[in-house]
Amino acid sequence: SIANKNIEKKLLKKIASHATIYHLWKQRNNVIHNHASLPPTEVFRGINREVKNIITSRSQRKHFSTLMALWLR
Repeated sequence: SIANKNIEKKLLKKIASHATIYHLWKQRNNVIHNHASLPPTEVFRGINREVKNIITSRSQRKHFSTLMALWLR
């Protein structure tokens, strides 16, 4: 239904934004404390992998079963 699609989109946005904030903060701390920076492609890979792992680990929960297809789209 349309309501479920909206819930799934909102949930995916929340997961993706949390993963993005986490990885950007991790990159910031790495630059500040280690004086080392990862290339943007590595940061994106980390975000992508984290979102996929979150979706996969929760695939049995309500609203998570179709999130991977939505993320890969």
